[in-house]
Amino acid sequence: MMQPYKTCKLFGAIRVILGIKDAIMLVHSPRGCVYNVRYLLGLRGAKTNRILTTEMDERDVIFGGEAKLRKAILDVDKRYNPNLIAVLTSCASSVIGEDIDLVAREIQRDVKAKILPIHSGGFEGDQIDGYKEAMNAVVNLIRDSEMRDENSVNLLAVYRYGWDVEEIKRILSMMQIEINSILTAKTTLKEIESASRARLNVVMCEASGFDAARAIKDRFGIPFIHPLLPIGIDATQSFISQISEFMDREIPEKILKEKNVAENEIEKIRGKIRGKRACIISGASRIPPLTMFVSELGIEPAIVSIDRVGETTLNDLRDVIEERNLNPKILIEPEFDEIIDAISQEKPDIIIGGLYEESLSRKFEIPLCDVMHGEVVTMCFKGAVNLANKIAEAIVSGK
Repeated sequence: MMQPYKTCKLFGAIRVILGIKDAIMLVHSPRGCVYNVRYLLGLRGAKTNRILTTEMDERDVIFGGEAKLRKAILDVDKRYNPNLIAVLTSCASSVIGEDIDLVAREIQRDVKAKILPIHSGGFEGDQIDGYKEAMNAVVNLIRDSEMRDENSVNLLAVYRYGWDVEEIKRILSMMQIEINSILTAKTTLKEIESASRARLNVVMCEASGFDAARAIKDRFGIPFIHPLLPIGIDATQSFISQISEFMDREIPEKILKEKNVAENEIEKIRGKIRGKRACIISGASRIPPLTMFVSELGIEPAIVSIDRVGETTLNDLRDVIEERNLNPKILIEPEFDEIIDAISQEKPDIIIGGLYEESLSRKFEIPLCDVMHGEVVTMCFKGAVNLANKIAEAIVSGK
């Protein structure tokens, strides 16, 4: 690719570990790797003060930097006193074959923190590969629990904690279902270790969560499901129904009332935007429910662009398209120029995506609705109303 629409393995691995509150990341890299990732994550609103680097230099690349890594681990343990130190490789340390696993084993007895080596050389894959690599490492931290909480679930492959997770917790609590552990968003090492207590795993990112779900099932016998993310009315109903069915719970009347309220509110919004055309740009897990929701709003999904395909993405998307009789232009892991060409041809009225799509919005003078980095709920029934209003405001205002 000449103009890729995705980033590297290191970015994904960092995103996973960043969700562990009592962890410190030590990237065995030149300083620029960490600076660039911190800068990008900072633009997205993430707190990046727990991402450190060994600052490899030319001498380390030629003669090896394992001694520097050992010293850095000792310094991090003493200065920050974390419960977990994740040691991540970069392109430089991966190319020269630095043995971070050996270093971790040898130095573990000299530090209080648990050391978790993760192979995340940027050239080895994209961000989804980084998510998978780090999630597999995190799963190895889980301990076998003698007790099982029959009223709890784990959320797997969640890398951003915010209002949406809070809303999912609220909805599940109305069915007397608790979230036991979130791997990994605003979680702790102790909560990860106790993930084996849950009755069910819910895979939230199908591009990166299935490997972890299968590993947990093999080790602890915990089954998993993968509902569509609860974005929009129908996807939320499906999400709740699949979990309630597995947990053998009735959906309470108060949840159904929330659904009715949301449907009535969205009906008022629909009249303002019916017949408009959208370009949807997102990752594997959000593409199918976003396409479904756009259709619920009476908007035609003219372009559907997927930055990385997961195990079920295309099947999930196909089901949505067939059920709603849609005919979008589908871009699978495109280059930037392919998206530009598609927008030029289809001339959508709105771009639904994230911060990275701001340049497309400016170029074509098409309003952008950022569904990734807002300060309001965008999931479940309340989120559907918020998102519908946000999309309508962008279309009507042209901004």
